[in-house]
Amino acid sequence: MNGKGIAAIRDFLEKGGWSLSSEIKFLTIEDVADMLQVTRTTIYNLKKRGLPFIKLGKNIRFNQEDVVAWVMSNTHAVSNERK
Repeated sequence: MNGKGIAAIRDFLEKGGWSLSSEIKFLTIEDVADMLQVTRTTIYNLKKRGLPFIKLGKNIRFNQEDVVAWVMSNTHAVSNERK
């Protein structure tokens, strides 16, 4: 994507009341792995299981709020019973 395309996206988002730099936090695979304290391979596997992501050309990015919401919605209670 060229500079004009990026500027057009930024203008569109800011006109909608969003500030690309302050309100939306896009994370890399490494960022998400660090945040969740898991390996990059685990993030790729979670992606296959539904972890929401954005593909920008060849780059994969994650919206921080979407990642947190997805993790919280996929949290399972620990049972006291042993099987």
